[in-house]
Amino acid sequence: MKFASFDKNNLNALRSEMQAVLEKYGASANLEIEVGNMCFSSAEVEIKLKAKVKGAKTFSDEILQSRAASLGIKMKNKQGDVLVDYKTRNWKMPFVYQCGSTGKLFKCDERAVKMRFAA
Repeated sequence: MKFASFDKNNLNALRSEMQAVLEKYGASANLEIEVGNMCFSSAEVEIKLKAKVKGAKTFSDEILQSRAASLGIKMKNKQGDVLVDYKTRNWKMPFVYQCGSTGKLFKCDERAVKMRFAA
């Protein structure tokens, strides 16, 4: 694919192609690589990348697990929902979970997470 300028349509194609290439590289290098935000003008684009060693615990994973332990909740419930993140800056809805049936991400507050993931 050749670019004359950047716009939303061709950046979506660029994102999917980059993600495919980086996933292929990450599989051989034991990395999980994710293409993030893109800031662009017609002439240039800045792309945010995030890489993580497969199976390694990140700081946010440790915060999520300690928060779940302090509330006495499970990481996965009977419907297949899984807690995936705890965002310390989001004071209203800090918990993020992935729906077991649809795979979509949802955020919720402490009260809702206690009801949904009760031990």
